Amino acid sequence: MQLIIDTANTSITVRNKCFYIQNMEVQRQISPSRLSSICITVNCTINAAAIKLAAHQQIPLLFYNNFGTIQARMCSPYFTNLASLRKKQYLFSQSPVASRWILDLLILKAEEQIRNIRREYKRKGKSSIASEEAINRIVKIISQMTQVESSSIGELRPTILGWEGTISRFYFDALRPLMPTEFQFNSRNRQPALDFFNATLNYLYGMTYGVVESGLLAKGLDPGVGVLHVDAYQKPTLAYDLIEPFRPIIDRILLQLIAEQKLAPSHFIPKQQGYWMSKTGKRLIIKNFANFLQQRLEYRGVVRRLKDHIYGEANQLGDLIEETTELL
Repeated sequence: MQLIIDTANTSITVRNKCFYIQNMEVQRQISPSRLSSICITVNCTINAAAIKLAAHQQIPLLFYNNFGTIQARMCSPYFTNLASLRKKQYLFSQSPVASRWILDLLILKAEEQIRNIRREYKRKGKSSIASEEAINRIVKIISQMTQVESSSIGELRPTILGWEGTISRFYFDALRPLMPTEFQFNSRNRQPALDFFNATLNYLYGMTYGVVESGLLAKGLDPGVGVLHVDAYQKPTLAYDLIEPFRPIIDRILLQLIAEQKLAPSHFIPKQQGYWMSKTGKRLIIKNFANFLQQRLEYRGVVRRLKDHIYGEANQLGDLIEETTELL
C-alpha cells in the first residue's frame, strides 16, 4: 500500500523496525513490508533512521507539490541499473525507431480516448451522433500516424505534436457536453487550472508521472532524456512521453468520480486565479488513484494491474533500446 502523509507537523521515525507515524491525531506503527511507497504532501519531519529503513526496503519517498507533481524523490541507490543502458538510450532517442515508438504510444492513447468517449456516451444514454463524429476525426488522424515513413524525431516532432493536440481537442470537446454544470470546462488548462475538471485531472496526471518515472528508474533508464518531449532542465521528459497512452486510462478515475457524484465543489479551493485541490479533495483523489493502480484491466491485449502495465511499458522500452542500438 501507499502511505500518505497529508497532516502537517507529522513526524516519521522508526520503532521496533517499523515506521512510527505520529501527529496530533495519530500514533501508529507500520511494517515496511506493507508499503510500496511513502507519499508526502505537507511539511513534516522524517529522521535518518526512517530514511535508511525506506532505502533498505526499496520504498521510495515521494514529496508532492500542490499540483500533485513530484517535487523531490528519495530512493535506494540500488533502485537503478547500470549506466550502459542510459548511454544506449541517448543514441536511441535520435533514431527513426524512437519516432515509431512514440507514434505507437500516441495511437494507443487515441484508441483509449475513443473507448472513453463511447463508454461515457453509453453511460449517459446520449445520442451517439456527436460522439461518432469526434471518433471518426480521431480515426482519420490515427490512419495518418500509421502511414508515417521512418524519419528522425527532429523532422517529425512538429507534425506529431500537431496531431496529438488535435486529437486531444476532439476528445475533450466530445466529453464536455456530458459534464454536469459544476464540472464544465472550456478546454484543457494546467497551472493554474481554471475549473474543477482540469484541477482534478492535473492532480491525477501529476501522481501518474511519479509512477511512470519510478518504472523508468527501475529499468535503469534516464527519465530526463525524452523523445517527443525535448530535454529540459530538471524535467523528466521521457516520463512525459511514456505517460501518453495511460492518460485516458487515468481519466476514467475522474469520469467515474463525477458519475458517482463523489467529487464536489468543496474538494477545491480558489487560488492564483484558478483552483487547487483542497486537503479533503487530495485525500479522495489519492485514495482512488492508489486503488486504481491495483485494478486489473486490459492494455495491449493483456489483463493485469495498471501499475504493472506502466512498469511493463518502461521495461519494453528498455528492451527496444537494447535491440535497436545493437544495430546502430
